[in-house]
Amino acid sequence: MGDEAGATDHPGGHRREGLPLSYAQQSMWFLERLAGTTLYAVPMTFRLAGELDQAALHRSIEELVRRHEALRTRFPVVDGQPVQRVDRDAAVPLPLTDLTALAPKEREAEAARFLDADLGQPFDLARGPVIRAALIRLAPREHIIRITTHHMVSDAWSWWSVLFRELERLYAAHVRGLPSPLPPVATHYADFVRWQRDWLEGPVYPRQLAYWRKALAGVTPLPELSLARPTAGRAQEPPVTRWLTFPQPLYDRLREISRREHVTLYMLLLTAFKQVLRRYVPGDDILVATRGGFRSRVEFERAVGFFVNVLPLRTRVPETTGFRPLLHDVRRTMIGVYAHRDVPYERLMAELGLKRPGFRSVTNVCVSFQSTPEVPPALEGLDVTPIDHHDPFSGYDIDLGFYEEDGALRALLTHRRAQYDDTAAARLLDDLHRALLAAAQELPSPQMQGMQGMQGNQEKEDA
Repeated sequence: MGDEAGATDHPGGHRREGLPLSYAQQSMWFLERLAGTTLYAVPMTFRLAGELDQAALHRSIEELVRRHEALRTRFPVVDGQPVQRVDRDAAVPLPLTDLTALAPKEREAEAARFLDADLGQPFDLARGPVIRAALIRLAPREHIIRITTHHMVSDAWSWWSVLFRELERLYAAHVRGLPSPLPPVATHYADFVRWQRDWLEGPVYPRQLAYWRKALAGVTPLPELSLARPTAGRAQEPPVTRWLTFPQPLYDRLREISRREHVTLYMLLLTAFKQVLRRYVPGDDILVATRGGFRSRVEFERAVGFFVNVLPLRTRVPETTGFRPLLHDVRRTMIGVYAHRDVPYERLMAELGLKRPGFRSVTNVCVSFQSTPEVPPALEGLDVTPIDHHDPFSGYDIDLGFYEEDGALRALLTHRRAQYDDTAAARLLDDLHRALLAAAQELPSPQMQGMQGMQGNQEKEDA
């Protein structure tokens, strides 16, 4: 490692020396200390077919690290508190594992074992680095590239909208022996941390906090769902994921309803899931978490870092309420929440006296909608195919994510084995599917013919 952050200059002229963590980073750092050091690894894995220029790829990855301070950041503890320090430079090796001597079937099996072992390698946040890369050669014209960061320094937008788009241009230049075509990075994550701290001392924060005091007045933590089946000895096991692919006619119908009702597709999906949750909890006060972002300011759109915020979504769901009134209640709630999304969740929980370790202060259920297009980098002369990956485990008992990809709608349910077995998870997704079918029937249109009886496609896999 090079010199520490105090020696790293930035176009803005200020120096990085023992900067505090963002509020989201503080919470993740605490959870990491409690739960272990591999839960929050973010692996990006792609199969590369074609003539690979390994030196150009390595140079491109190192250029990404040179450009973005977050990828050169480490988190030592000073006087009992973590701080972030940016090293002046950081080498990122690209070791090659050559499997061409093995039989074809053995290559794939060995590559899978290698990737599993790599994912189990912890990061040393205090010493760094927070990024690593590895290359596997399956054949002269077939490789697998794995780049892994810690979630403390990256999020989905950082990868899919910033780093991969830059990697495309860097690789295209370096295979020709040309210098980087990219302009200097104007804004870094440390600038966001400084802005966040200043914003919390400014005039807008009290007004946003007042909104949250009213929105969460009298809130109590969402109880465990009645379909929970605690299983002895599974508290430390990894989570399980289960996919549901919605039938295309239902997906098309939901998009039509969204347009007609002037709501987003996410609002509609969330409304249906809240109806499902209502069946398994006492009372009608349904509160879930969703993931928002701190990229509401344009200057942070091209910055790399952990910009995720957690937003509580609270809705009354009486058993007698029809879908349309509930949908518009959810719409009003989400508009208000996203208008006040700059209050850090950890700070909010402390202000309201609800602070407990980790993210799950008032709910153990998280719902999100993936709106960042996951387009792999277009590397010159190569066919690039993503190898399935999952986001880091969030720490919630139930984490439901919706994905619009390639003209299809899918749901990914991640659940803790200790609280919910496979039967409970499958039941939740089945109930969600039926709730959406019922909503389509309640809000009819000429396209409704043939909607009844359609089944989604479920697939379970270990995370």
